[in-house]
Amino acid sequence: MAPKKSLVQYLEDYRREHSQLGTKLTHMVGIPMILASLPIVPVNPVVGVGMFAGGWALQFIGHYVFEKNDPAFFGDSWNLFIGAIWAALEWAHVFGLDISIAGVGDDVSQAVAAASRSAHATA
Repeated sequence: MAPKKSLVQYLEDYRREHSQLGTKLTHMVGIPMILASLPIVPVNPVVGVGMFAGGWALQFIGHYVFEKNDPAFFGDSWNLFIGAIWAALEWAHVFGLDISIAGVGDDVSQAVAAASRSAHATA
């Protein structure tokens, strides 16, 4: 299934749907846990599955406790990938890194960076 929106539109929508500090924190920890669990499962299933389940628990806590909305991927599965990009941009910002996204034009990279800065200005 092809994406329904541009990367910038997805990131803007994702930012709006993840506006509470509690949601941002649970996602900044939970999404990397989920991603890190994937290569660990075949090597150590107990640890990998625990990380995977814990990461998803944090996602749902973020949405239902802090944000009071459904996860974005319920409406569009592309948001699973957008969440990973969003988390990477958030962590980059924490470490003072300005990330440009390879393969997209400067105007898009600048818009993504502006969206990330805007999200931090409102937090």
